[in-house]
Amino acid sequence: MDGSQVRQLKPELDTFLTRYLPLFGRPENHEHAQRFVYGLLGGQERRNTENIAEAVEGGVVRTMQKFVAQAVWDDCDVLREVRRHVSESLGDEDGTVNVDETGFPKKGEKSVGVKRQYSGTLGRVENCQVGVFANYCSSKGHTMMDRRLFLPNEWAEDATRREEAGVPSRVIFRSKPELALEMVQEAMKEGVPFQWVGGDCVYGDSPTFAGGVRALGKRYVLDVSSEARVWLAKPQMRNVRGSGRSIPITKAISVKEVAATLSSSDFKRITVSEGSQGPILYEYAELTVWVSEEGLPCETAERLLVRRSLGQDPEVKFHRSNAPPDIPLQCLAQQRSCRWTIEQDIQASKGECGLDEYETRGWIGWHHHTALSVLALLFLVLQKLRLGKKRASDDRAPGAQHHSSSNRSASLGRGRDRDVVQLADGKKPCRKGMPRTAPARRTCGAK
Repeated sequence: MDGSQVRQLKPELDTFLTRYLPLFGRPENHEHAQRFVYGLLGGQERRNTENIAEAVEGGVVRTMQKFVAQAVWDDCDVLREVRRHVSESLGDEDGTVNVDETGFPKKGEKSVGVKRQYSGTLGRVENCQVGVFANYCSSKGHTMMDRRLFLPNEWAEDATRREEAGVPSRVIFRSKPELALEMVQEAMKEGVPFQWVGGDCVYGDSPTFAGGVRALGKRYVLDVSSEARVWLAKPQMRNVRGSGRSIPITKAISVKEVAATLSSSDFKRITVSEGSQGPILYEYAELTVWVSEEGLPCETAERLLVRRSLGQDPEVKFHRSNAPPDIPLQCLAQQRSCRWTIEQDIQASKGECGLDEYETRGWIGWHHHTALSVLALLFLVLQKLRLGKKRASDDRAPGAQHHSSSNRSASLGRGRDRDVVQLADGKKPCRKGMPRTAPARRTCGAK
């Protein structure tokens, strides 16, 4: 979106922001918030505070910097209202909360939480910050709704660095799965309607995350790494003398070893989503397993999904799900496919809403900037959905020229997968609560 488009949508943006402005405290902060969101959506080359202040009418660099880095307003209140808005606009009882993380490359050692760590943004270990994000996805659309800054343990234990960056005393070290679980719990507490949780192997391999989602009574389809271990039958246990605990008699095996025992007849082709040129297919096999969590079997059996791409050199992925047996495999495969929506939302937040273009170093600045970017993305998603509906209505008017749905598809809130294979048996996929499309795939762990 460029500046002229933002100006055209200014009445809609003013109306959208009306419900949020009281959350920014003092009246002068209301104007700063409006200017900042305008600037994030304005399409200028770089959307840091200085450039935004120079690009929007009435912007003052020092004042805007203070608004982001120091002003007294609670980003948690803003995001709480975002989740209410998302529930109203996109809510569906069969919806999904997806979690994922992304890196923010930084120089030096002063930016809060920065360290040399893996960043999928760069595809290597680099000096960066990492944020863990949650989005909401339903058949109505998808958008970002929450985030947490990952604070490495060396930061959490360094009082001097914490004080310089303004890290609150209540903040302690939390792993990425723990941060993700906090966001899922928060969404449930606030009444966000969802039944499913999705995530890659960072979260599927985590007993903390998977167990926490089970405790909430939610279903998940989570990626697991090829080294995740399972039992194909519930293992017998034996007591360890003097320890008061039991351990399995037999050893668990890796899901990669399980996959090696499968034959071609164990797989069937399933449509997972709709692409711009037709349905997208993978081959899936399913087994009942007991997942090893910290060396012990889960109390209940789960479903292990082995997915492979089509072609002579297929890529194999593994997913675990606690969904009951009466949920068809096709629905689980499609449920897993909606995890791409958080990747698309992260990309859109960076490309369209300046999520990664901040230059503030402190705790408050990071949280203020990212909250405003999430807010800007919600406006963008709702407007593109609104305009898409309007165009669809116009297309149905007498004498109007008809276009394919792919031509009307918005890039935010909806997307399209580039990989297309025609469904062989012509069966209709299960679509309840599922988005229609997906972006390009990536390997597990790349953020």
